[in-house]
This record gives sequence, C-alpha cells and structure tokens, in this order.
Amino acid sequence: MQNFNIPIWLEECHGLRRLNEPVRLGVPLSRGLLSEGQKIRVVSHVGQSILNQARPLCLWPDRSIKWLLLDIFATLQAHECAAFAVVPRIDEDEAFITDSPTSLAWQESPEAFAVDTGAALFRIPKKAFAPFASIKLGAVEILSGHASWTRLLDKNGNEYISSVERWRMEENGPLRATLLAEGHFVARSLKPALSFIARLAFFVNSSAVRVELQVRNPQAALHPGGLWDLGDPGSFFFKDLSIQLQPTGSVQQLDWYAETPNQVRSIDPDEWTLYQDSSGGENWNSRNHIDCSGNLSVSFHGYRIDKRKNGQSERLGAGKRATPGIRLRTESGWVAATVQDYWQNFPKALRWQDGALSIGLFPRESQSGFELQGGEQKRHTVWLDFGLPEQETVLARLQHPVQAWVDPIWVEETKTVSYFVANQNDPNSEYLHYIENIVEGPNSFLNKREVIDEYGWRNFGDLYADHEAVNHRGSSSLISHYNNQYDFIYGALIHFLRTGDSRWHQLLNEAARHTIDIDIYHTDQDKSAYNHGLFWHTDHYKDAQTCTHRTYSRKNSGKDGYGGGPSNEHNYTSGLLHYYYLTGDPEAAHAVLELASWVVSMDDGARTLLGSLDDGPTGGASQTVSTLYHKPGRGSGNSISVLLDAYRLTNDHHFLTKAEALIQRCIHPKDDIAALKLDEPEYRWSYLVFLQVLGKYLDTKIEWGETDYSFYYARDSLLHYADWMLDNEVPYKDVLHKVELPTETWPAHDIRKCHIFHLAAKYGHFVQRARFTQKADVYFQRCLTDLLSFETAYLTRPLVILSVYGYVHAYFNTHYSENPDFYAHGYDFGNPTVFLPQKARVKATLKRKLRVVAGELKRLSSDKGYQLKSKLFKKQ
Repeated sequence: MQNFNIPIWLEECHGLRRLNEPVRLGVPLSRGLLSEGQKIRVVSHVGQSILNQARPLCLWPDRSIKWLLLDIFATLQAHECAAFAVVPRIDEDEAFITDSPTSLAWQESPEAFAVDTGAALFRIPKKAFAPFASIKLGAVEILSGHASWTRLLDKNGNEYISSVERWRMEENGPLRATLLAEGHFVARSLKPALSFIARLAFFVNSSAVRVELQVRNPQAALHPGGLWDLGDPGSFFFKDLSIQLQPTGSVQQLDWYAETPNQVRSIDPDEWTLYQDSSGGENWNSRNHIDCSGNLSVSFHGYRIDKRKNGQSERLGAGKRATPGIRLRTESGWVAATVQDYWQNFPKALRWQDGALSIGLFPRESQSGFELQGGEQKRHTVWLDFGLPEQETVLARLQHPVQAWVDPIWVEETKTVSYFVANQNDPNSEYLHYIENIVEGPNSFLNKREVIDEYGWRNFGDLYADHEAVNHRGSSSLISHYNNQYDFIYGALIHFLRTGDSRWHQLLNEAARHTIDIDIYHTDQDKSAYNHGLFWHTDHYKDAQTCTHRTYSRKNSGKDGYGGGPSNEHNYTSGLLHYYYLTGDPEAAHAVLELASWVVSMDDGARTLLGSLDDGPTGGASQTVSTLYHKPGRGSGNSISVLLDAYRLTNDHHFLTKAEALIQRCIHPKDDIAALKLDEPEYRWSYLVFLQVLGKYLDTKIEWGETDYSFYYARDSLLHYADWMLDNEVPYKDVLHKVELPTETWPAHDIRKCHIFHLAAKYGHFVQRARFTQKADVYFQRCLTDLLSFETAYLTRPLVILSVYGYVHAYFNTHYSENPDFYAHGYDFGNPTVFLPQKARVKATLKRKLRVVAGELKRLSSDKGYQLKSKLFKKQ
C-alpha cells in the first residue's frame, strides 16, 4: 500500500457544539493509491483516530478506488474549522478497531426488521411503511406502533395506505445502515395511486433516524399537442400526505421552536400546529405559485403557529421562514421531529393532534391541495429523534449539518476530475472574480431566487432564468425556469471542489435534488422518445404559465407547430454523476442511468410504430435543430456525453458502444465542413458542444488505454474540425450581425472554442500545438472581455456557461506536459456517408415500392392495351 495523507476539512458554521456527529463525504483518490481490499484510518484535528466507514463508489481501470464514500463521527466546537486526515491503516491500528464501540446490528423476521444501534432498538413493520412499530431505549418503549402510519388522502378524501412491496438493506455498515422500502399507496376499490421509495438511515450509538420519503406519479401525462399544463388527466390530485407517530404514555409537555433552536418554548400538550403556507419572502405571492386554474396556491405570508384547547383556537405566533423543531415529552421519554428545508419546500406542517405527532409533507392545511403531474416525483427528508427524560435532542444539529470538503489541492493532484485546478492555482483573477458573482453579491443565484420566489416543493432548487426576462414588460416578473441548462450542477460542483465554499455546495445540492425530482419524466407509459427524459428549460421569452417546469403551455400556443417534449438537445448528467460521487446519493446514480437509457430508447426504431417496417435507429438521439440534421451539434453531443457518464458509472460497454456509433454517425475525418455552413452561428453554433464531447470521449479512451480504431476516428475528426476553426472561426462578438438576438450569451460561448483548441493541442501533432494553444489564449481573453462589455453579463445563462467551462483554461496553462504523439496510425476511415433517420428511410422505401408498383401497373396496362389492339386488328 502506498503512503498518503488526504486532508479533509470540517467546519461548524451554526454556533452549535458537535459531539460524535455523523458526517459523510466523497473522497477522490489517485490511480493505484488504494485497492478495494485495503483499509483507511481517519485522524482528527487533535491527532486521535476516529471511527469511520468507507466504501468505493467508482474504480479506476486498474481496479483501484477512484471515489471513496466516507462516513465519520466528528466532534467540533462551535464555529470551529479543523483539518482531519485520511491515511492508510496498518497492522498496529488493529487495536483501535477492536476497541471500537458496538456496531449496528439488524435482524429480519417474516413480519419486521429489527435494527439495534446500541442506543435504541427500532422495529420496522414489513407490510406498511409506518415507519416504526416499536422503538425501545433500553427497556423503555417510546413509541406506540398501533397508531403510527404514513397516509395519503386524495382530493375526495379517500384514504390510501402505504403498502410495501419490497424491502432491502441498501447499505449495511458498522456506523451507518440504510433500509429501503418500495411500494404504492393503495385504497380499497381504487387503483393504486402514487408509488413511493422510503429510506431509513440509522447511526451507531444514536437514537436519531433520517427518514427519506419519495413519492412518484408513475402515470404518463396526456400532454395534448405537446402542451404540458397543470390539470392534465395524467395528474394525481390529493390533499394530504402525512407521517404520524404516537408516543407511548401521556404527553405532559410540548417543546417547540420556529426559527432558531435557542428560542425553545414549552406549553401544555394542547393541540398545536406550525404551518408554513408560503416562503415568507418579499414576493411570497408570486405568480410562480399557481394551480391548474391559474389561481394562487398560497394564502398568507410565511408561517403561523396555532393551538386549540376545549374547542377554542389561539394564535401563538407568526413569522416568515420557519426552520422548526417539535418535541413531545412523556413521563418515560420523548419524541422529536423536523423536516429538512422546511420553509423552502412549503407548504409544510408540524402538528400535535389527536394524541399523535403528525408531519405534514403535503399538508391538508393548504387551501389548494396538490397535483403531482404524470412522471413527477418529490423527495422529502425528515429527522426523528427519541430519548429518555434526562437526555437532550440532537435535532438542531441534524438540521444544520457540519460542512465537509476535501482539500482542493488534493483533488487537483488525484486527476479524478477532468482538467481540475484548485482556485489558489488559477492565475485568471478576472475569471475568478466574475464567477464569484454566482455566490456573492446582488447577482448571486440565491438573491435571484427572491425575484420570482423560486421556492415551494416543486420549484425549490431551480434557478431563475432571468436572461429570458430582459425585454419583459409588465407589472410583475416573468416566470422562467432554468432546468439545469448547460449542466449548472456540474459547474457548482466544480467550484465547490475548487474552493470548499459551502455556498456552492448548497446550490449544487438543491439543484441536483430538484432536477432528479421535477425535471426528469419518470414514467414508462409514454412514447420512448419521452419516457425518462429531461424537460427543457421553460420556453424562451415566455412566462411559464401553468406548465410549471415542463416548457410548453397552452396559454403560450398561438401558432401551428407549437409544443413538444423532452429531447436530446437538453440532456445533462455530468453534474449528477459527480454529485453521486460527492454524496453517495443513490437517486443521483439512478438518474444518470435513467437519462442514458432514454438516449438508447429514443434511438431504437423497434420501439416506434414504424418498427415493423424498419427497426433501425430513429435518429432521435443524434438530431440537432432539424430531424434531418445528424452532423455535429448539441443534440448528438449531449447524447454521447450522457452515454459516457453512464459508462463511467457502470463500466458497461453497451453505453460506450452506443456512444461510438453516434460519433461515427455524426462526424467523419473527411467531412466537407464548408458544406455544413458552420459559420452561420444561429443554427450551427452548437457543433462546438459536439467537439467538446469528442474530447471527453478521447479522455475516456485514454484513461482505459484504448487507442483503437474508434479512438483514432474521433481524434482525426476533432483535428479536422479544429484545423478548419483555426482559419474560419472568429469571436462571436464580431459576427453578431448574423444572429437574431445579439445577446451576451454569444461571447460566453466563445469559452467553448478555447476548450476545443486546448483539446486539439493535447491530441494533435506537436507541430500544431503552438497554434492551437495560442488560439485558446485568444478566445479565453476575448470571451471575458466581450462578455463583460455587456450590461447583462451577470445574467444566469452566461454565468452558468463560464462556471462549467471557464476553469479548463487554467489547467492547460498550469499543467503543460509533453503529450504523446497520436498522429500516426494505419487506419483507413473511408469516405463520409449520409445518415437517414427512420422516418426518412421508411418514406424512401415506400416511395421505391410505389414506383415499382406504378411501373408494374403501367406495364400491365400497356400489355392489356397491346392485346386489345391485336384482337381488333385480327377482326379487321
């Protein structure tokens, strides 16, 4: 085993002392550093070895670990920032492991699971997601299981219970274990409604539990005419989804706080509710919050706290933004609860009613009820804690987790992230200052949320697409949603890794969860071109109206051909993939595979109505702008990029083979580039996206040591286009007269040209490298200079583009090395061929058959005419 010392940083930002608090983070490792069978040790800032649990998330081609998911228990003082270290574990460390506290233990019976954390014994019933049948602290029973449940009420008041169809131990370690349940909400004489996935995470020596509940409408939307408004027949309408827990014994006191844990109030156990109806922001009643009828779904500003005794109601308080907690004390113990991101995911409710603690994830107090659209889902995180009378709850600490990150210099040294450079090694101060606007100052994305109140269970995590509102005129702001265009998740993740700044982590975490839940079409019941696809950003320069995050609204349709659905030109997974590496969130990994499978399915001709005539590729994965254009563009580029991400995640060559087929369909080393009119940016600018992805493919092949036919085909194609760019491309600001809308986004896209020239220098012949590198420098400088000449330089879209691609220039400027010369090879790639999509092939086939039939009919007609003339001649 190699020697190593990986610095990781932990910071307490909320003024709370932390004692053995669970912390999880992904740690990148250099190639060959650590194999799967080898162990690590974590050393605290005071030099003590601390408990850890680790498992690989991703491997290098040599089977060494590339990303390691690490769990530790950390102790920090309030506002302390400290360096911990990950080091190899050697033989003399075994005593430490042997002396460690009791590990998690679990047992399974036909009726239930039992999980013993050492602090509490949890019994989880198998038939329904209650979530608990019993919780014991020693000999003391804390929870009465017979009145604990998770229940759904539809719009007519019908009650659905949570029926579990499958259980499994998703993660089973000595410090942390996760139990997963999958099922449906069912009601007598009614068809199953929503499906659900529930995760229960347990921690050693802890009575706290992390409960994650994800509900999904698996139905397809009807979307007539390609319009995706609320009120669709495929939607499910309901008025409540709550989790109820009943403590054992009589509750003697109710403790609660609304915004900060140092403002706890205690009252008699009368009926009590803390209900968050809206965000509490200045624009709380934004038109962003409307139902299918276009009416506001919010009714008042912020939250209210009410109690009820002997039929009389009393208002205990009100405020703007609640981050609450509730604890119910009995003679023998207590039960405490909260919901993560409570006010941000409004509406929410915490209740003490009818002798039970109730957690309203979709609470009945909302005046409008709820609509989960076809293929839409939502995931909530609930924290529960249980204790004896003399113990204190850790609820407040769990609401505000410790910030953790790997030292950026280490990340750079590992080369796990393509072209990564730590901020402190980036000499481009103007670029760094520009990008900082995403997290700092009046243009920050957190500030932009407030403009349209980008909050609520469906909106939270998305970005305000303010670039669409530049020419908007009206008394209220244009509602426009970004839907992860150009992969902001990846940009935010890169800059979190570069800086360790928790504001980047907040943005990427919220954006990832939103994209996974709301922006992906989670259904099998629509056509293959749409199933499991990613919805576009909402329509250019139009208000989202009632389509929420689904692009096309009937209220904006005023012309023929308006409408559509998910397509290959808007498909991004690199951020989700790395978010999985950083957090271990299994839903992120599932989303990557879901979007990659969508690429394969949309291109599978056997899945269409024309499949009986022609089961070859549809072209759905490779088209850009036009169904007949299958040359380099963002449609094909994004499809290939997603397939490469799925290959990196699974090592399944099926994805790589499909990526190579799309590359060879869309580009050729001998393409007649002039004929493609790439110098017309309005329709052909996105060939740059394809060339960038071609570099990603080459990097993947080099990582796996595969310099084969497909590698050289892609390499020669990249250089063929890069040579053309040397003589023909110019900065976009110089040709703005060629575009319909000469906005700031055009010079922002020049950063892609910088990236491509660096790739060409990396993979080209050594004679070419100087010219390519010089051009890369030119485009980097022109990109920034031209972009900043616009007053609109700090809108969302240009900031995202530069966050995703701008850092690459620093890598090539600071990591120069003698690259291998790939120039010579013996492959003959032949000449370009034209790809025809399925519809065009079928049309051509039918035309050919019609011509044959017409010819045969003409011949038969001619033969009959000849025979008739012969008979007449004989009679004469």
